[in-house]
Amino acid sequence: MKFGQEHAAAIRGGTALYPTSTATTVRVKGARGGDVVTSDGPYAETKEALTGFYLIEAADLDEALRIAAEIPAAWDGAVEVRPIIEFG
Repeated sequence: MKFGQEHAAAIRGGTALYPTSTATTVRVKGARGGDVVTSDGPYAETKEALTGFYLIEAADLDEALRIAAEIPAAWDGAVEVRPIIEFG
């Protein structure tokens, strides 16, 4: 909660996610318009999974890394920082 209050000006969105056990994966065979196949579970079978995300606005990578280092999940875990692709 403290992180959100301290960095409210930079946070543009985000949320926590339910566990991967609640996921349903969708695949379309043969590209657009092809057969839709769904399966229970996550796309990737891995021990580490995305559990939530923040969408932040930062002037540059250094600022984004400073903000990420203050996210509690980074303290004994890991936080991945990526740029977004803006469509429009």
